[in-house]
Amino acid sequence: MWYGDGAASLTVGDEDVIAEFKESFSISCDFVDHYRGSDHKYDYVWEERWARDAGYSKIIPDAINGLLEKSGVAIKDIAKVVYPCFFKAEHKRIAKKLGAMPEQVMGNLHEECGETGAAHCLLMLTGALENAKPRDLIIMASFGQGCNAFLFEVTEKIKKLCPRNGLAGSLADKKSMDNYLKFLTFRGLIDPEMGIRAEAPVQTAMSALWRKRKMILGLVGGKCRTCDTPQFPKTEVCVNPECGAMHSQDEYEFADVPAKLNSFTADLLSVSMDPPHKYGMIQFEGGGRFMADFTDCDQDDLKVGLPMQMVFRKRVEDKVRGFTAYFWKAKPVPGALEALNKIRYDDRTAIITGAGGGLGRIYALELALRGCKVVVNDLGGARDGSGNSSTSAADKVVDEIKALGGEAVANYDNVATVEGGANIVKTALDTFGSIDIVINNAGILRDKSFVKLEPENWQAVLAVHLNGAYNVTKPAFEHMKAQGYGRIIMTTSGAGLYGNFGQVNYSSAKMGLVGMMNSLKLEGAKYNININTIAPLAASRLTEDIMPPDILAKMKPEFVAPLTLFLCSEECGQSGEVFNVGMGYINRVAVMTGSGVQIGDQDNLPTPEDIHKHWDQINNLENAREYNDLNAATIALLAPPQDEPVNDKQTDEASPQMVFDKMPEVFKPEAAAGVDIIFQYSISGAQGGDWIVTVKDQKCSVEAGQADKPTCTIKMEADNFVMMAKGKLNPMQAFSSGKLKIEGDVMKSQLLEKLFELK
Repeated sequence: MWYGDGAASLTVGDEDVIAEFKESFSISCDFVDHYRGSDHKYDYVWEERWARDAGYSKIIPDAINGLLEKSGVAIKDIAKVVYPCFFKAEHKRIAKKLGAMPEQVMGNLHEECGETGAAHCLLMLTGALENAKPRDLIIMASFGQGCNAFLFEVTEKIKKLCPRNGLAGSLADKKSMDNYLKFLTFRGLIDPEMGIRAEAPVQTAMSALWRKRKMILGLVGGKCRTCDTPQFPKTEVCVNPECGAMHSQDEYEFADVPAKLNSFTADLLSVSMDPPHKYGMIQFEGGGRFMADFTDCDQDDLKVGLPMQMVFRKRVEDKVRGFTAYFWKAKPVPGALEALNKIRYDDRTAIITGAGGGLGRIYALELALRGCKVVVNDLGGARDGSGNSSTSAADKVVDEIKALGGEAVANYDNVATVEGGANIVKTALDTFGSIDIVINNAGILRDKSFVKLEPENWQAVLAVHLNGAYNVTKPAFEHMKAQGYGRIIMTTSGAGLYGNFGQVNYSSAKMGLVGMMNSLKLEGAKYNININTIAPLAASRLTEDIMPPDILAKMKPEFVAPLTLFLCSEECGQSGEVFNVGMGYINRVAVMTGSGVQIGDQDNLPTPEDIHKHWDQINNLENAREYNDLNAATIALLAPPQDEPVNDKQTDEASPQMVFDKMPEVFKPEAAAGVDIIFQYSISGAQGGDWIVTVKDQKCSVEAGQADKPTCTIKMEADNFVMMAKGKLNPMQAFSSGKLKIEGDVMKSQLLEKLFELK
């Protein structure tokens, strides 16, 4: 931190200045805090306390007070005082000695960039000028062999200063180094092994540098007068294959032209002071390409399409001739990677029900800010769904979105009716021409204990929550299916997932939405339609008098929105999942099925006494699993728990290939009447592979390979597959334990035991 890298330059003149020099005061003294002789490699540093107490804390205040007295200005009139002192506590004490308030003092930048030596006071002055206003007075003091103090007055010209990276931009784009060996290499304190390609040329021909000075120093290429095609470098022939004009190029400067990353690589064999050597193709806006080295970035920062900018940097050092060559490199535009990775919804349309306030409003605003077109649906009724509808809630949110530059339209239909749901979808199609996202958020509350719950209150809650989701989702799903894309969000509740006193109607409706999702995920999978469910804990009209005030204050809808937006995005491949979310906490909810126990058989039906005897085993959720659909869960229900089979010599001697060779011999044609099925086997392990077993017209064929459209796919590890084929591993038990995985039509896999007799 004592030896930071930094430089600053200021243009000095007497016209159009942004800060006018007013006065100066200097103190010269032979005070040495550190030095290095011309024939020495390292600095010699004096005791820190002596440099602090006898140097910074005495010399700097004397110089600044001398300047104030000479110029007739009081310290209270100074907008910003700039002086170097990398001792943070002493920097503050100097301000107190001067009588300056904390807000008048420029930070010492020690923790931001380290001590940069002679450049440091100019870096600090640059930072002060970046935030200065006309007529501000600024004092800058240096330190070293005494102190020079300068007084400047900021002029109106500072308002017209051209944009530049400056101190703030450089610090925002800095890269901290935590690799000590790399630091030593950069400082020239060790000589690194440069690898097998260390023969890279470092000589610079002065004559070539002079002849090509515009290209090398200015990144000047050419632009064809005939077809306006830019290119680098400038050549005698236009690179446009449809042009090919000769001697037609004018000079064209690429240095400030925006560019994007077209392709890249990271080479660990190529010579580099900062391995791996990162380079690739840059595509300039308006035309022109350039193969560039990349700097100020890590390999993980690079991504095709990333906006890049050109910077003039050190390229090679000719130590023999004492000459350093510079050239242009490309670096990511500050903040561009974050912007490129930001989830966007451009050209997407979302329907949000109940979006006039609370969660729905936040969803609408956040989606719109990310480029989504939004249908803001809200009936505008009371919390219990009673009263006349109102357009004000939806209109207000639409106005907010438009004020932010987004696109939105209001809809006031009631989700509780089939016509209302259809009209909401029609609004989206008529206004924006598409539907990509549906967030079923509308809801009402009519809480009563079960005995007091009238049929009308039961029906009213189900009509909005459960029927409302159906009424909106069904017409939207039809459109999503046709276009091959969609994202649907159901809104359940902890009351539905776990139960809550006095909310039988609400809990039933909310759990019904989970059931709707579970089946709809299967229908939507083929068409890239994902359906997920959230159980939000957020402040809204439905929770404002249920939760304690201190808890309600922490339940900001903004904590829920990020998960919902991600589930609505193209980046999310998840479907059929339920999540609790609120107050910064998120977890997944799943229906788990225990391994269970088989009681009785076809000849010995179980009795209530048998159930009582095995009650602990029935309730045991150890090794519980979740299942994706009814077929998988049904098969698991039929699988009795068994002890782990023992691998014997017969299994060791067998192989999957032997099993498949034997399958036609043990095929039972009489059991295959009317069966037309293709089994795909994917067997992993040393003796594994892919096999296709086809049963058709009461015949069986087996061949190696992968089927185009198998009825079901069976995946197992080789040893487990052989054990199952020999009857030493129960298929249902293997499925329940995860050793057997079945994709496609799971129920058809049960035919295997009827069609083959592998023992």
